[in-house]
Amino acid sequence: MFLLLAVTPIVLAACLILIFRQSALRAGFTGLAVTLVLSIVIPEYRLESAGFVFAISDGLLTTLGVAYVLLGGVLLYEVMQTGGVLTALSDAVIQAIPDRRHQMFALVFGVSVFFESATGFGVGIVVVAPLFLALGFDPLRAATLALIGQCAVPFGALAVGTVLGSDLSGVPEATLGELSVLISLPYLVVSGAAALFVSGLWRGSASDLGWLLAYSALLAVALWLGSISLGVELTGCFAGILIVFVAWCLNRSPALDEVVIHREGVPRFAIAIAPVVVLLGSLSATRLVEGIQHWFQSIGRIELEMFNFQIAPIYHPGFWLVVSAVSGVVILGLTTEQVKTIVPAAIKRWFTATLAIAGFIVFGKLMVLNGMTTQIATEFAQLAGRAYGGIVPVIGGLGGFLTASNAASNALFMNLQLTAGANAGMPPELVAASQNAAGSNTTLASPGRLVFASALIDRPGSEGELLRRVLPVALAGVAGAIIMTLVLERIGLN
Repeated sequence: MFLLLAVTPIVLAACLILIFRQSALRAGFTGLAVTLVLSIVIPEYRLESAGFVFAISDGLLTTLGVAYVLLGGVLLYEVMQTGGVLTALSDAVIQAIPDRRHQMFALVFGVSVFFESATGFGVGIVVVAPLFLALGFDPLRAATLALIGQCAVPFGALAVGTVLGSDLSGVPEATLGELSVLISLPYLVVSGAAALFVSGLWRGSASDLGWLLAYSALLAVALWLGSISLGVELTGCFAGILIVFVAWCLNRSPALDEVVIHREGVPRFAIAIAPVVVLLGSLSATRLVEGIQHWFQSIGRIELEMFNFQIAPIYHPGFWLVVSAVSGVVILGLTTEQVKTIVPAAIKRWFTATLAIAGFIVFGKLMVLNGMTTQIATEFAQLAGRAYGGIVPVIGGLGGFLTASNAASNALFMNLQLTAGANAGMPPELVAASQNAAGSNTTLASPGRLVFASALIDRPGSEGELLRRVLPVALAGVAGAIIMTLVLERIGLN
């Protein structure tokens, strides 16, 4: 009975989006309203007024970080669209990598993985969705492909979730990274296959299958090698760069210089991509150069211990997205009238999307605080008993879906998973890796990511259609993690 009540807000919100085609804004606030009612009416979930204030405040603070990135993302998109950057970049991609399949894999497994690994917060979506639009994909396909590019989230934001999982479980980072890649192998293949289908490039030929397996294997091997040699923090960046380089080597064209058109003696292409270069350079410097990283992390840093919240305003990727947008206005020579059009349009999209994200995040925080998420996980564990290996990915996936973050999923469920896993006789390394991988594999279908993608393609209310497209990928990721976890448990870990 109580398990049914606990899952009601999640199921209701999902049904509103999937079945009744309601916007994420309505679904999120409906879920929030139901959670509030349950927290007042049901004694087991009852919160005092201080609990409500804490959960809502915590949720809004979490929303702040996401909203920061979203604001920079929509501003940069508007600037790139108005300034012709997207056309220049799409022309460059077409000329450098003419084959559409290699283009798609380079963007989904390469560019998206690199930017998400360097920054997290869905920045991979910010960069890749506009590129797919410029390459001629319709908005929903572009957004879906950008979401599928969230396929290496264990290494997102310099692997912050994996590092946290290592701290919570006591499993070494390299071991946790290696096992997470192994458990995610089916998910990487499914993601590549889904990208081929969504892009309309799947023809059922042996060549399609061969390239799918080749790119999936290359990404997995790069992530595995990076985990054991570079450290998990830089693994995703390395893997993303390698994928793009290999795609270019396999399919490069000598005609790249055709997209370089001179304007007043300066290559127009170089001018057009300046905002992207600013973004890439600033993110690389502040993430990969230790001295610069620490300096920017220390300036204006805000920490609220009560909420376990911290933000470094000028280190945050949102700041560098805004800087890139502003630099684009200057370098591309946009007029005052163009800026007056760009800013209100971006802010309107940002505000609507932020409200929807806030609804889901706050009701998720309420579910954590009133014990609903713990009850769901605990009852699943009790039902599974000695077969708990098949439940670990389900709980981890639930955490990733609710929070859009494997770090948050690990913070919520890692200790519970380890305790239940120990009772079932599972190795802690396997439990931790299964939780870490599954919590990552469902983030692409989380409401926060769906709203993010919808805002970038200027299709508010399209979250239901996007969820119908990516939910099967997320569920396949959980199913694959279940199979790999059970297989590894059966054969044993050395």
